[in-house]
Amino acid sequence: MLGCMSRFGYLAVGLVVASVGGCYQRPAWPPCVIEVTPECWDSGSGGGSGGFETETSGWIATVTTVDPTTSTGASDGSSDSSSSSGPAELEPPKIVGVTLMPNTLMSAGLVTVAVAVKDASAVTMVVDKGDPVALTLVEDDGVLFTGEIIVYGESWNGEHDVVAVATRDDEASEPWPEKFSVAAPAAGSEAWLEKSPLVPSYGNAVDVDDQGDVLELFTSPTPNGQECYVRRRNFKGESVWIGNARWIAQGEDCVGEDVKFAPDGTIWVLVNVYENGFGRWQLWHLDDDGMPLGQTPQVGSLTHMGHGLDVNADGDVLLCGTRPAAQDDDAWVRFQPVGDGSWTVPWDYVEPIEQKEHKFSERTEDCAFVEDRIVVVGAVWGEHQKGSGTFQNRGFALELSLAAANLAEVVNPPAPAWHSGHHAVAPDGQGGYVAVGYNCAAMVTPCNDTKGALRWFSLDAKEVKMQVASARRIYDVARSPAGYFAVAAQALKSDKGFLVQGWSHDASEPLLSYQGAETKLQVATGVAVDPVGFILAGGYYQEPDDTLVAGVAKVNPY
Repeated sequence: MLGCMSRFGYLAVGLVVASVGGCYQRPAWPPCVIEVTPECWDSGSGGGSGGFETETSGWIATVTTVDPTTSTGASDGSSDSSSSSGPAELEPPKIVGVTLMPNTLMSAGLVTVAVAVKDASAVTMVVDKGDPVALTLVEDDGVLFTGEIIVYGESWNGEHDVVAVATRDDEASEPWPEKFSVAAPAAGSEAWLEKSPLVPSYGNAVDVDDQGDVLELFTSPTPNGQECYVRRRNFKGESVWIGNARWIAQGEDCVGEDVKFAPDGTIWVLVNVYENGFGRWQLWHLDDDGMPLGQTPQVGSLTHMGHGLDVNADGDVLLCGTRPAAQDDDAWVRFQPVGDGSWTVPWDYVEPIEQKEHKFSERTEDCAFVEDRIVVVGAVWGEHQKGSGTFQNRGFALELSLAAANLAEVVNPPAPAWHSGHHAVAPDGQGGYVAVGYNCAAMVTPCNDTKGALRWFSLDAKEVKMQVASARRIYDVARSPAGYFAVAAQALKSDKGFLVQGWSHDASEPLLSYQGAETKLQVATGVAVDPVGFILAGGYYQEPDDTLVAGVAKVNPY
């Protein structure tokens, strides 16, 4: 994808699949995203007045130029090759027509751009006076170029200018201006909410693929122990798999931890299973229908618990968790590349002054690929203030190379928060990362008056900025393609505790905020963002009859 910044966010231009006869396939994302209906766009063709005739049927749009008999051959129009006196002379490049579909977008989604040309070798477009973006040739005879404009949400509402220019060598056509408009719902409003039919249950994690399909990992308590399930929903919230959900680790006492789509469409699921009071991690690999790939999962050593999972663009898998050490717990990190070369290493925080191992307990919460590094976050528990007799949690960030070398580490200072911890981490898209969790200023243990916190780091574990959110804790974070970050949190009031917010690095207040309808208790525990910015948040709700139920909400983006 080619991209450029506008004042609204990123523009992306991608390939639209071509077919014969001037017919092209619309991208995988429908124009209205939520539902493909005629109401998603107006009846106009956008640039139809400029020479396109567009007939829509489902996902196919057939495009013809005003003068389909015009060729790019000799200027005299003769078909007799014997009368040719030399190479044909081309006329200056010319745009024949421009079409924007839809002309009016009613939600976050894609505007497909199609430009018909004559005697041109390239086409660029500019949106709202941003940088030029090259369109993609979709016909061998060089008459049609296409691209996409990603509209991220309410911040795009209003009318937008698109200017197309065709070129060949040093010659350029006359600019062709067009317009489209956006009327997206308010940022933070609810697109849909779906609760699990399997109760009691509580949500553990969510993920989303490039088609908008949502994975929901949840746990169901039973009289015989807990059971782990994965459900797949489409972009409308409808359950996709026959039987509604897939039972993971059948017959074992199981608690869900994390779930991720792999680039090839397969699914990785991290859970912890328990026997006689001892637990260990299991890693399951599923196909796109939720069926296990292989007879058995990967299994950790007894008492080695898994808490974090990530998969990079190459398909490499990252795991992290906690294991017993000589006195308390140590962190562990496991890297599984697609090929050979897997490794697992422990990490034990050594206080700079005391230089004593196993003085602290490292409680790993999450890990992620950031650039060419591995970042692990959690909390270090122990007597950070020597001689105080008081034990605190302090958040930590650890950076490793892909070859297991320790590159950097940091533990949060006592100010401004006596207690702190990180629950999740995500790359910031600028070479650094964001760790989310909590702060607590009181010098007491336990410290219950927590506040949600976001800490921004550059590489080498250097904290750049901290933001305190109006939440009890922040449990998960995901970067939006629009450049801000969505967080899943527990609100200060438990009856409206299912809290989703959008934060940017330079904001003192959230860009958007969503809270679930009032119930006895609710918490958002996982968050993911789809390619056009919709926020998917999972967690749980306590219903009026005290039933605990897992749920996933889709939230309109900023």
